[in-house]
Amino acid sequence: MMISCKKATELICQSLDRPLSFWERLELRLHLWMCGGCSNFKKQSEALDRLLHKRFHDLTDGDIESELEQMPEEVCERLKHKLREATQDGEASS
Repeated sequence: MMISCKKATELICQSLDRPLSFWERLELRLHLWMCGGCSNFKKQSEALDRLLHKRFHDLTDGDIESELEQMPEEVCERLKHKLREATQDGEASS
């Protein structure tokens, strides 16, 4: 049985923080093969993770908070909007 889009997006997010088990990887790969929405979410999540890692890699927690506070409100709102859209697209596909 194929996993839901909700489960797939959870696994995608978890894969950015930890290695997935063999079965999790297998389930996710099968789902991504069938679901374009989740495949796009995976690509976007990985790109965002790389961007954030590159931007904040050498900063301490205090430095990161300072960087985020200095971001223009418009940038923060656009990022929140894009994250909401990606979440809603994943839910609509399930």
